[in-house]
Order: sequence, then structure tokens, then C-alpha cells
Amino acid sequence: MHVTVPMTAIDAPDGMFKTLGLGMQPNARQYWLFQIAGWSAMALLSYLSLTIWYNPGQWTPVLHTILQSILGIFVSHPLRLVASGTWTWSLVPRILVNGACVLIASLVWTLLRLYLFTWMTGEPIPLADWGGWWFASVIVFGAWTFCYYALKYYRHWIREHQLAVEAQNTALKANEVAQRETLRRLEAEKLFRDAQLRMLKYQLNPHFLFNALNSVSWQVRKGDSAGATDMLARIGDYLRVTLDHSDEMQHTLADELETLDLYLSIEKVRFGERLHTRVHVEEAAKTAAIPSLLLQPLFENSVKFAVSRTSEPTTISLDATVKDGELAITISDDGPGVSARKAAEEDATRGIGLLNVEERLKSAYGEAFRFTHGPVQPKGYRVEIRVPAEGRVPAAR
Repeated sequence: MHVTVPMTAIDAPDGMFKTLGLGMQPNARQYWLFQIAGWSAMALLSYLSLTIWYNPGQWTPVLHTILQSILGIFVSHPLRLVASGTWTWSLVPRILVNGACVLIASLVWTLLRLYLFTWMTGEPIPLADWGGWWFASVIVFGAWTFCYYALKYYRHWIREHQLAVEAQNTALKANEVAQRETLRRLEAEKLFRDAQLRMLKYQLNPHFLFNALNSVSWQVRKGDSAGATDMLARIGDYLRVTLDHSDEMQHTLADELETLDLYLSIEKVRFGERLHTRVHVEEAAKTAAIPSLLLQPLFENSVKFAVSRTSEPTTISLDATVKDGELAITISDDGPGVSARKAAEEDATRGIGLLNVEERLKSAYGEAFRFTHGPVQPKGYRVEIRVPAEGRVPAAR
């Protein structure tokens, strides 16, 4: 993978003395550390290989050796600006420009060294020896440029390696997230299948089926064959709809209400005037998507624990609104109240349907939902659901 690394503080064409200021960047400090260490090593090498052999015991040549290295620091610094400025160029122009600058810097350093030597020792250097001094300077500054580029390429490689590792880690994390999403989706599908089986159990359990068929039998006994036929038709329609849409993970609230209406039509035949329903759904809420077969367990709770426990008319209400991107659904009944002492027992009995609804909401929305339920005063029971008002419910989050 090729990554273009932006020019860092060490590569910026700042002035030398500004770079040496208090606001020096870490890369700049590293540059000057290598600069001083390199030219100090150059002075020591020159002393051990030349000065100590040709001028033993003389301090002037020693001082000249030190000063020429200090001059080398100043003369080599512009090469850094040239190298950083041509870093993004193609290879051939970069070699030509840096090579020319090495020759110029070598010539300048050679002239300064010759002048300094003559001024300090009073010994003129023959013109024939100038070539040797300049050749040595070319070797020194050529090595300086090579080392600078080597370090710069090394830092560039390190940076590319870090970016590659970060990209690999990001890919691994994305893969882990995708795997978690897949597992969550599979869990959602499993919960849906479990919920579907529970729904079929609710629909076909002996109690529900017995009551429905008992209503049909009662209508037949009293000679109401039309009512019995209608009841059987409702049961058949309800079973057909729930089975035809058994693969749906979600649908709109309007679709959910149509399925719910079939269920309630059966219960209304059973309970007659004892069961009343009130539905108030905003138009915006009708197009919001929710997990399928979500509301029936909540209505079944109200039928079982409110309508069937009193001979007085009982109303089950459903309100659905959309506000600030949130779908709010409230299902309540005005059936017999429960005391605080019996509330826990009531919740334990209601737990199958409520747990099913809560688990499906958690699977579909993660933590982005609210599900509360409990008795209300002076009587009745209320369930509230709040979920994002999306046109499509995600299978897992």
C-alpha cells in the first residue's frame, strides 16, 4: 500500500534560528541532534586520521578541525531545505538538483576551510591541493545527503507501516462489527421465529380455540347459523393472514392494525358488549414500521386480565403518535384495578407476552427503545412503547 505522507515540521522551510527556538518540534529536535552528533563525529574522525598525525601537539590545527565542523553545520543546513523541497519530485530531477547543490555546498565549505586554515596558521595552500580538499568535501556532503534521505525514507516507511497496521486494525474491527451485526440479526430472526411459535400457540391453544369454537357452538344452538358461519369465517381469515405473513420480520403499523382487527373481531363475538376498543393513530404513525405480530400479545393481556374478569364493559385503547422522530404507542385498559400487593403476581402472570414483546424490541432496536408497563390508578393497566419512527426497522443493531 502506498501512502503519501505530508511534509512534517522537520521538512518545513523554516529559518535555522527559528527552528532552534523554544517552539522546536520533535522532528526538528531529532534533526539537530543528528546534525550536531554527525558533525562532531566528523571532527573527531578528522582529528584522529589527520590532525594528530600531521600536526601532533599543535592546538591551532585542532581548533581548525573543530571550526570547520561548525561551519559544516551551517553550510549543510540549506541542503535539508533542498532535499525536503524536492521530496515529491520524480527520481531523476531530484538526483540532479540535489547533486548540484552538494557540489555547490562542497565548494563553499572548501573555500571557507581553506581561508580559515590560511588565516589561522599563516600557511598558504597551493592551488594544486585545492582539488583534494574539494573532493573530500564532495564525499562529506554526498554522505550527508545520503544519510538525510536514508533517515527520511526510514521515517516514511515507519509511517506507512503504522498506517497499514491502523488500516488492518480498522478492517478487523469492521469485520468484528459485521460479525456481531450478523449474529444479532440471526438472533433477531430466531427471536422472531420463537415469537411466531408463541403467537401460534396463543392462537391455537386450547383455551383460545375452545372459547372461539364454544362461541360458534352457542350461536348454532340458538339457531344463529349466519353468526356461526361469520365466526368461523373470521377465525379462518385470522389464521390465513397470520400464516401468510409468517415470514415478515416487520411491516407498517397500519398492517399490524389490520391483523389486530381480525383478532379483536373474534374476541368481540365472544364478549359482545363487554369488549370495546378505541384506536387513535396519527397518519404519520401509520407508515412507521414495527416488528410484526408485536401488539397482539398486549391486547391478549388486556382481554385475559381485564375483559374476562368483569361483567362490566371494558375498553381497550390504543394511541399512536409520532413526535421528534419517535413513535409512541400506548395500550391501556380500564379493567379491574390491582392493588400494590397483587401487582407483582399480575406481572408474573402477564410475563410471557410482555417478555416476548420486550425481547423483540431489544433485538430490533438495541438500546434505542423504551418499554414500560404497570397498573394505573384508580384501575386498569397500561403499556407504553417508544421506538424510532423509521420507515424500516433494522433486523439488528
